[in-house]
Amino acid sequence: MGVGALAGGLLFSLWLGLAALAAMLRLPIPAPGLAVLGLLVGGGLFREGMRIARGEPDAPWPGAETRVLGRTLLFLLILIGCGAIAEAFGSRLPVLILPFHVGVAALGPFLGFNLLRWRLHAPWSRRAGWWALGLGSLLVPALALFLESIAGAVLVLVMLVLRILLEGPGFFTRWFPQGFSPERLSRLPEGLMADPWLWIGILIGAAVLVPAMEEALKALPAVLRMRDPAASGVSLILYGAMGGAGFALAENMLSWQPGIPWTFTAIGRLGATALHVLNGGMMGWAWSRVRRGRFLEGAGAYLFAWLLHGLWNAGAIVMSSTFILPLSIEARALTLVPALIGMGVALLLVIGGLGWTLPMLEEAE
Repeated sequence: MGVGALAGGLLFSLWLGLAALAAMLRLPIPAPGLAVLGLLVGGGLFREGMRIARGEPDAPWPGAETRVLGRTLLFLLILIGCGAIAEAFGSRLPVLILPFHVGVAALGPFLGFNLLRWRLHAPWSRRAGWWALGLGSLLVPALALFLESIAGAVLVLVMLVLRILLEGPGFFTRWFPQGFSPERLSRLPEGLMADPWLWIGILIGAAVLVPAMEEALKALPAVLRMRDPAASGVSLILYGAMGGAGFALAENMLSWQPGIPWTFTAIGRLGATALHVLNGGMMGWAWSRVRRGRFLEGAGAYLFAWLLHGLWNAGAIVMSSTFILPLSIEARALTLVPALIGMGVALLLVIGGLGWTLPMLEEAE
């Protein structure tokens, strides 16, 4: 109960503080993703703690029945359609899309996890689910942000040193051609957006560094359970998948992409959610291999998860840039269509992994 109350209170208070700071600086109020995440996960942990305190027995985790999966998928499609209509009629009022965004962000991770559990024919308890979901949505993102900030700072320094060695310090004059006046500083974002080195750094960070750290951390619930001799390989897969679902839940709640049509954002969120669930399950399986001394199999699963995540992030960045950068219609089509095709292929691989690859690995074990 204490963990749930603390987590919910901290996240809700953090959002209130950010909203107050934005109001003081006359900036847009941040979307209440942090507050919703705190209420959802913190509230779930608190309720489960209350059941434990009252001595109630554990119960199965709901939602893996065929009819429930079908209803959830249909409801997600309805949410996406309603969000697209709300955006068309109220493009100047993003708050109209907020309920639909929260619905897609919350239902997607549970759909992906329950689809995998349905394919594995494996029971799962409610307490194990909330424990793994709490780790995946609270602790794993915090660790990932800490490590990614360090890696990002190192990447920026390395690229600055490399650019100075290749071009000399004169490239700074492209960003500040007339000095450091407030008017020139206000134009700095335009100069940065037009600089190819910025996009190279974003690609390296998002397609290489971020997947490497997130895939290593995402299956933290499986890592903590792998020493238990009673934990089977299937349970480690599900612990890893639930950690990935929690990570996807946190990422979805905090992800809002201005300038991009919301339908693309919602579909992309569902694709990234399925990717996180699959890779979390793959890493849970990898740790089950490591537990048996099969380190090469575990390393191979990690490299596959890293590669798939990196390809997805690269496609997402290319697609996002077509909406953010001032490109012509021809240039936008030349970049958007290959990105959509690549992300579609990656999504098919993810669906195949959830539906067939992980169940086949479990059966082989």
